[in-house]
Amino acid sequence: MTDDTPKKLFHHEATRRTVQRDVDDEMRFHLEQRIDDLVARGMSADDARELAVREFGDVKAARAELASMDRRRVRKFAATEWIASVGQDIKFAARSLRKRPGFAAAVLLTLALGIGANAAIFSVVEAVLIKPLPFSRPDRLVHLWEVYQSRVDNRSEASYPDYLDWRARNRSFSDMAGYYAGAFVYGAEHPQIVRAGKTTANFFDVLGVHAELGRTFAEGEDAVGAPRRVLLGYGFWQRGFAGDRSVIGRTITLDGTNATIIGVLPKDFQFARVGNVSIWAPIDRLDRSRQQRGMHWLNIVARLKDGVTLRTASLNMSAIMGQLAREYPPTNNGRDAQVIALRDQLIGSVRPLVVLLYGAVAVMLLVACANVANLLLMRGADRRREVAVRIALGAGRGRLVRQLMTESLLLAVLGGAAGLVVAHYGIHTLVGVIPPGQRPPALADVGVNGPVAIYSCLISVVAGVLFGLVPALREARPQMAEVLKQGVRGSARAGAVRDALVVGEVALTMVLMSGAALFGRSLVKLMSIQLGFQAEHLTIAGVFLPDANYVKPELRVATFDQIVSRARALPGVDAAGLVTKLPLDWGNSVGFDIVGQAPTEPGKEPTASYRTSSPGYFSALEIPLSHGRDFGAGDGVANAPPAGIVNRAFAEAYFKNGNAIGQSVVMGGGRDTIHIVGQVGDVPIGNIDEHIPPTLYVPFAQDPETYMSIAIRSQRDVGELARELTRIVEETAPGAGVVNPMAMDQLITNSSSVFMRRFPLLLIGAFAAATLVLALIGVYGVVSYSVAQRTRELGIRVALGAQTRSLVMLVVRHGAWMAAAGVTIGIASSLLLGRFVAGMLYGIGARDPVTLALVSIVLGVAAVSATIVPAKRATKVDPAVALQAE
Repeated sequence: MTDDTPKKLFHHEATRRTVQRDVDDEMRFHLEQRIDDLVARGMSADDARELAVREFGDVKAARAELASMDRRRVRKFAATEWIASVGQDIKFAARSLRKRPGFAAAVLLTLALGIGANAAIFSVVEAVLIKPLPFSRPDRLVHLWEVYQSRVDNRSEASYPDYLDWRARNRSFSDMAGYYAGAFVYGAEHPQIVRAGKTTANFFDVLGVHAELGRTFAEGEDAVGAPRRVLLGYGFWQRGFAGDRSVIGRTITLDGTNATIIGVLPKDFQFARVGNVSIWAPIDRLDRSRQQRGMHWLNIVARLKDGVTLRTASLNMSAIMGQLAREYPPTNNGRDAQVIALRDQLIGSVRPLVVLLYGAVAVMLLVACANVANLLLMRGADRRREVAVRIALGAGRGRLVRQLMTESLLLAVLGGAAGLVVAHYGIHTLVGVIPPGQRPPALADVGVNGPVAIYSCLISVVAGVLFGLVPALREARPQMAEVLKQGVRGSARAGAVRDALVVGEVALTMVLMSGAALFGRSLVKLMSIQLGFQAEHLTIAGVFLPDANYVKPELRVATFDQIVSRARALPGVDAAGLVTKLPLDWGNSVGFDIVGQAPTEPGKEPTASYRTSSPGYFSALEIPLSHGRDFGAGDGVANAPPAGIVNRAFAEAYFKNGNAIGQSVVMGGGRDTIHIVGQVGDVPIGNIDEHIPPTLYVPFAQDPETYMSIAIRSQRDVGELARELTRIVEETAPGAGVVNPMAMDQLITNSSSVFMRRFPLLLIGAFAAATLVLALIGVYGVVSYSVAQRTRELGIRVALGAQTRSLVMLVVRHGAWMAAAGVTIGIASSLLLGRFVAGMLYGIGARDPVTLALVSIVLGVAAVSATIVPAKRATKVDPAVALQAE
């Protein structure tokens, strides 16, 4: 390109000089005309010039005015001309693409996939990471935890008395509120379970959220015994009440009691910690839960005062926890408080996954751009003679670059439009593969919206420049002598650029394939973990008794006993049992002292995960009983000694011989002494890939709750069992409900541990497959084009006696070295980028040599395979025909 190319593109400086020259010429013409006229009337030349200038007036002002008028005219003309020329460029580009429909279709399909995948993932990024939380001044909101000082990672909810003290004593927060996730049995005739958020009365005031319809809770409406008031989530209002605006004041049945609707929350309101909630209600824990400082069940959000930092708030909360430890050492000694920005609390766990996926689609788009650039380079080589002729006829190189870039940008815009269609369906597919329990509420309304459309336009333009600029610059500056000498054959430098692009594609593909392979092997290792129970042929469900109808513990025990007995009697059922928390479901933990061992300091006592279960639960899950006995019908009833069963981790952690049978523990506060009567194997308490903590089971009759999970071992269909269980529950306990019946396998598949490996495996695997196809097309295209360009050379080799094998190796070697270079760069890149996924893997390192070796072999073989067809074509070159054609 010449140095004056920018001037030719924009004409700014040249236009300014031309206008000035035209103005000077016009003024000079008028003055000379007047001087000539005066001289013709007999005046001397000097007098005539002096008079003419005096009559003309202010020459500088006239020159400036004329220049301004001319510049406006020229700019208007230039703009009109520029618009007309751009329109001509677009028409020319469209005609050029119509002449090559195969080329245009290949490019548009490639761009649609690359831009569509980017737009789909960006919609998730926008919804989860960019979109502000739907609260007032969300940057001032924080989440509070209680933590063990000796175990910083062991966070827990706050007790209600601690919450009241925090709220009263702190100097950092304008207010703080509590909440927890729950459920209601909704309706009377056909009850159903709905997800609920239960809050202190000031919860929405702290968040700064106002009702879409009606009002939020008022002070005192969360008091024990207060009339129940509820708010409807916007979606539940639309589904259950058809958006009826007269719903305020209407009464609904929750847990067998009446509740009055006082408001509907805004459409965009969501709170990820409790999921997709249908009904919000004031907290309904009774006096016992609210008075015990050792019961930790309340999540806390707070609003920072203006000017207060997280660090200041943390120091303030630590000081308060120190005061509480001195005042209430049995329950608060050894505990601290943790203050976390609410946004980090809500999205912190999914941020690495979303960023990883966004990086994957960015790689995919780069591969797509490289592939399109290669197609344009090969097409440009075929147009070199046309471009040379246009330059010979006077076309400027700047003008040619603009024309070629117009073609690229037109392709990018069309590809971006097609990409929005791909994104629309891709988003629905993406959300559909996320299990409901793992789906962030922010994705409820995700789709192709304004920001996604703007983003798609931007990346379309950027992609157009990326894949179009280099081919345009090369195509617009052909070496005339080389063109005349080589005809339509490509130059060596153009071939090197094409090869380099293919190498880059292979390297990027290697990175994505390595990532997918790592997640695949990680998932295999995770699923091979021995869970300690048999998940096959196991149906699970939650059974919910309305609190109001089952206040007496003995009534809960009798009802659940009847339900589980009838379930065991169903045809084809081998075993059934109840438990408060199934495997993979976090539960509460309890502190205790071991009888016969020295008492520990408050806050440093042994702890264990705590759950209650019925006789037959361990048999239903086939959890092996290694020592002692299972619970019997007499355990937990009045006057029976409190019994407990522990897991192997419990026995090994707290008893030297690893046998806990016959030992006793005293629960926190000295309220109960549990005699250990059995010891079972370990089962995961939370995530599959995490350490299994000591676990203590007690008979459910000893500590009955209104919500229990039932496990039924049977080879019958899960749906059939669920229907029969629902019938049993409805007949046994009117107003009760069955929650989420499913196979145990499904619970494992949808668990957080499996999801965090399977989801990236599915998406990155899909992106890797797409980039592999693009890379193979790139290898095939370059090698195939090279064979076509070397027809004369191949014909001469054949004429000189070259063997088929040598011709094949000549072609395959070209593809092989590109694959080898790409794989080498890809391995180095994978090693560098591995640290970004290291924390998401299980049982395998991010730089696992076996994985890299396997992926290298697969990718290398695939790339070399892409050269087979061009190689066969090279062996069929007829030397006579090739020489005549040249």
